Amino acid sequence: MRNLDAWAFKPRGERRLLYTSDPSNLAVYTAGRHPSQSLDPVLLDGDPCRPEDLESWVDELAHAGVDAYAQAVFSQGWTLFFRSENFEYDSRPQHRRFLSMLESGPAPLEVLIERTHNQGMEFIAKFRMSDTHGGGKQGARFVLENKQWWIPEQPGALDYSVEEVRQFTFAAADEIVARFDVDGLLFNYIRFGHVFPRDLAAERSPLLTAFMRRVRQMLDRRGKDKQKPLTLGAMVPQTLEECLALGYDIPEWTRQGLVDYVCPCDIGYADFNAPYEEFSELTRPTACLLYPMLVPSLCREDQMNLLRPENYHALAQNFYGAGADGCCIFNYQYHWARKGGIATYPGPVEGLQSGLNYLRGLDDPQEISRQVRHFRFHPLWGGPSRTGFEKNDRLTLIRRTAASGSYRFRLCGPMTEGERASLYFTAQGLVPADEIQVQLNGTSIPNLKRSFHPEGRLPQFGRTLPPFSTGFFDLEGKWLTGRDNYLDVTLVKSAPGESGEIVIDEVEVIVVPSLRSKN
Repeated sequence: MRNLDAWAFKPRGERRLLYTSDPSNLAVYTAGRHPSQSLDPVLLDGDPCRPEDLESWVDELAHAGVDAYAQAVFSQGWTLFFRSENFEYDSRPQHRRFLSMLESGPAPLEVLIERTHNQGMEFIAKFRMSDTHGGGKQGARFVLENKQWWIPEQPGALDYSVEEVRQFTFAAADEIVARFDVDGLLFNYIRFGHVFPRDLAAERSPLLTAFMRRVRQMLDRRGKDKQKPLTLGAMVPQTLEECLALGYDIPEWTRQGLVDYVCPCDIGYADFNAPYEEFSELTRPTACLLYPMLVPSLCREDQMNLLRPENYHALAQNFYGAGADGCCIFNYQYHWARKGGIATYPGPVEGLQSGLNYLRGLDDPQEISRQVRHFRFHPLWGGPSRTGFEKNDRLTLIRRTAASGSYRFRLCGPMTEGERASLYFTAQGLVPADEIQVQLNGTSIPNLKRSFHPEGRLPQFGRTLPPFSTGFFDLEGKWLTGRDNYLDVTLVKSAPGESGEIVIDEVEVIVVPSLRSKN
C-alpha cells in the first residue's frame, strides 16, 4: 500500500474537481477564436489551432475551480494532440486543426501540460479503452484490420482477452508517460463499457486486473525516474454489480492498491439514485479515493434539456453523503456547445463560461448546503443501457383496488433548520377520477395535491409523456431517512372505464435553504 501523503492527489478532506475532456472538445472550443477563421468544426483546414487558443482553454478551467484536468490523448488506436512513430494520429477532419502545431511545434499536448501546471493543476492523460464510435468503421489500422479481435456484439471494440490488445494499449500508455510530463493516467472504461464478450467478462476479469497491475508498476517505475508520484484512475459503471459483471474487479483493484481513484458513472446520464456507498465502503479502508461523475444529461428520452446548477448541487450532496472525496466532470462539453440549454451538438462555444461557472463550489459540501438543490429521479435509458443493465426505476400500479407499489429515491443527509422542500411525481395513466393514497417512509401524506395534464408533455419540455397527473406535497425533514427513501402509492379507487396501468417513473425533490441568518 502506497502512502496517501506521497500522492499528487489531494488527501481526504480536501475536496477536488477533476475535469475530463473528450477527444474533440478542443477542436470545437478553439475554432473561430481569431478573425477570418471558420466556425464550422468540420471544415477546419483553414482554421489552424494556436498555442494561445489551448492556453485560453486551460485558463477557463482554472478560473472555474478545476484542480485536475484529464484530456483524452488516445482513442480507437489513435493518438490525439501528439504524434508517435508507433501509433497513428487521429484522422478525423476536426483534428486537422492541430496539424500545423504538430509539424512546427510545440505539440498541442506539451502546451496543455505546461499551461495546466502553470495554473497549479494536475494534468492527467486519459485513454478511451473501448470506444466504438463509428460502429467499427473508424479508428486506426490496428483496430480496423484486426476484426478477429473485436468483441462480437460490439463492432470496433477490442477484446482485452487478447494479449496483443493489452500490449497495444500498454505500449501507448508507457510511451505517453515516458515522453510527457503527465501526472498520471485515467482509463475510461465507460466508453463504451465492454472490454470482454459479455458472457465471458466476469470470468476473464483477472486478465484486466493483471493489466492494471502492470500499468501500476510502470507508473511507479516511471514516477521514480521523474521523482514524482504518478496516479492511475478508472472511470467505471456506477454500480458494483455492473462493474463485476463486465470484468472490472473494483474490490480487487482497491485491495491491491492498483488504482488511486475510481470515478463511477452511467455511460451517458446523471444518476441521482446510484448507491455510491458501495464504492466508498471499498475505498475508505484504503488510500483509494472516490470521485463519482457529474454529467449534464438527465435521460435518453430527454435530449433537449441539460441539468442546471441546482441539479449539480443535489448530485454532489448525494455523492458526499455516500462517502465521495470529490467530483469528476464528464461530457460537460454539451453545456458550452448548447449555450446552456437547447441546441445541437457540437455547435458554437457561447455557453462555455456560464456552463463552467456551474462547477463553482461543487468541491465544498458546506457551500452546497447553502444552495438550492433539485433532485431529479428519472428513468435513465427507457430500456437496456449500453452495458446491458436496466436503469429505469419505476412504480407500476395495476388497476385493481388496493394495488400498491413503492419508488425508492435517495437524499443523502438531513434537512437543516429553516430549509423548505417539496416532492413532485408524475403518474402516467392517473386520471382525476382515480383515488390514491400516498405515504413517505410509512408516513401518510395529508396534504397531497394533484394536477392533470390531458395533453401530455411536449418534447420541448423534456421527455415526452402521454396524459399524466402530477402529485406534489411539502416535505418535512422528519419524514426523511438521510439516505434511501420510499414513496408508497396505493390505488384506493379506480376510475370507471379506465384499464391501463399507472406508472410513476419520475420523482423530483426541491430543497430551498433559508435566506435568513441563523443568528
